[in-house]
Amino acid sequence: MAGYGYVTSSVSTADAVLKTGAGFIHWITISNIHATEASAIELEDTGTDVWGITVEALDQNIGIVHAVFDPPIRCTTGISVDITNGTIKATVGIS
Repeated sequence: MAGYGYVTSSVSTADAVLKTGAGFIHWITISNIHATEASAIELEDTGTDVWGITVEALDQNIGIVHAVFDPPIRCTTGISVDITNGTIKATVGIS
């Protein structure tokens, strides 16, 4: 992923700021297999949604959800994750 800098990963189980300032979102891996209700997760450019998904609860057939963004999603002011409901674990690759 030349030109985007070093990619690091950040794990979140609740709303969190992953990076302040401009950056890129390269991928996300989501696990919701222990939740008792569906979870919504959104990736944001400091309050502006840039990607989102709803993952059903206790779906053993899905296991994890992994999305790769090619090209990466550019965020100009910061990268944050917004998690609504459920017990979700999101790992996000950012630079």
